[in-house]
Amino acid sequence: MNLFRTFSMAAAALAGLSLSSCLNAPEYPVEPSIDFKSLTMVRNKPAGQTEIDTLKFALDFRDGDGDLGLSDDDIKVAPWNSTTDGPNKRGYSYNYIIQPYKKNPVTKQFEKFINVGGVQGEYDGRFLRLDEADARPAPLKGTLNYKLPINIDGSPFFPGDVLRFEISILDRSLHQSNTITTTEVTLGQ
Repeated sequence: MNLFRTFSMAAAALAGLSLSSCLNAPEYPVEPSIDFKSLTMVRNKPAGQTEIDTLKFALDFRDGDGDLGLSDDDIKVAPWNSTTDGPNKRGYSYNYIIQPYKKNPVTKQFEKFINVGGVQGEYDGRFLRLDEADARPAPLKGTLNYKLPINIDGSPFFPGDVLRFEISILDRSLHQSNTITTTEVTLGQ
């Protein structure tokens, strides 16, 4: 009986080893790929202060070499310290590219939103490295969470404004992902 139990455990261990050797790392392109997962809103109205809606975006991502995110040290050197290149000509330190679209209350169509100053990319941001600085290239998959606080005091957004967003991301090799469109969200409600 004891010999049978030992043989059974050895056979199970061998089967586990042979099964694990069949598993390969996933193969993804070196360009990041994203899918829209969710958009939620958290309202914050401190007493006597401007109301702020914090929009929380969740994107599923895949990247073949895992070079996603920028550290504080990364953005001190080229090409990430540039202030004139990149998707919106604001530099490569912005690796989360986000373009708001505001629903026109008359036509009910979404229109690209550019603030009064006319700066496209004003809502772009940066997410931190998802790997260690000395990490070897490896496929990476997961969910990227990002928060965008928006004042809704009438400059430029009002309570009741309906927004949606187009989003893409950049990796450290400056590959830009596909662009996704979020669901719509109504501010101040």
